[in-house]
Amino acid sequence: MKLPLLLAALTLAPHVRADFPNEATRTYRVQQTVTLSGIPDGAKSVKWWIAIPDDERFQEVLDFAVTSAPGPWRIVTEPDHGNRFMLVEVAHPAASSLSSKVEFTVRRRPVFVDLVPAQAGAITDTHRRLFVDELRTDAPHMKVTPRIAKLANDSCGAETNIAKQAQLLLTAVADYADHYSKDPTKPKCSLGDAEDCMTNAGGCCTDLHSMFIALARARGIPARLQMGYRLREANEGKETDPGYRCWAEYFVPNYGWIPADIVEADDPKGLGRARWFTGLTERRLWLNEGREFDLAGRAVTAKRVNTMVIGYAEIDGVEARVIPDGDLPAQLSRTVFYTEQKPAGAVAAR
Repeated sequence: MKLPLLLAALTLAPHVRADFPNEATRTYRVQQTVTLSGIPDGAKSVKWWIAIPDDERFQEVLDFAVTSAPGPWRIVTEPDHGNRFMLVEVAHPAASSLSSKVEFTVRRRPVFVDLVPAQAGAITDTHRRLFVDELRTDAPHMKVTPRIAKLANDSCGAETNIAKQAQLLLTAVADYADHYSKDPTKPKCSLGDAEDCMTNAGGCCTDLHSMFIALARARGIPARLQMGYRLREANEGKETDPGYRCWAEYFVPNYGWIPADIVEADDPKGLGRARWFTGLTERRLWLNEGREFDLAGRAVTAKRVNTMVIGYAEIDGVEARVIPDGDLPAQLSRTVFYTEQKPAGAVAAR
């Protein structure tokens, strides 16, 4: 984990409110299978980085095992964010698709930050030095463009309190943009871009959270992206494609890094904005932080890897498709089978 994350853990004081009695720390046993497809006949080599879980402030990986891999593998760490990935290398793949499977036990706890604006501090020069990356206004797909800056300033007006500004910006995104699950006309698969979200008034979760991150940075509030997926109660005991779910974190002095999921907050059937603007439930698995990854050993070095939703792969030095390209489907997919591990004699809250 990065130093800012460790420092933030000292100040953040999450808890579960009585409003959400079904939330509790839970332990899950998870089998995750990732498949790379569309490997052409005669391919000579595959390099394949796979997103795997690690410890995080609200998550403990209690055990982890690679149960199958199509070739030699090792765990690698990328330098900028400290994320761990599983790297698999296959020479002369014998099939058009390859699968890797990991099993792990993970303990997750819910977080809710009771954010009191009067107790929020101000962003100082020390914060600005510490969170240079999280304040970048020129980050790919999260740039502070003139219309991003205008919306941020229009939303916040003369407000200077960091906590109040963050809430105003989260509300602005939730009011302006819709996730494709709420409005099917919105783009479903994209790079996750703040300007695209402005243009389309919605998109995927990465579009919405990139827009918020850009708005926050426009106001000098550190913000960053987190990636993972949900462990939905309805999917327990079933092998399913969990999709993915990203979320944002914003920094408030005297509180630390606060997670927010705008998509869940804007779900008319969900728990509402008060729950999701300052926290997450425990039914979520964290995989990695940030974007623009510098994965050592890549053949394609002219650009960085935008996100690690499922992973990244190169076949004979050519990038595999991580999102659909026209009529061509994505080449990476993931399925998950999980069960909740309960203490002997315990009855789960429902």
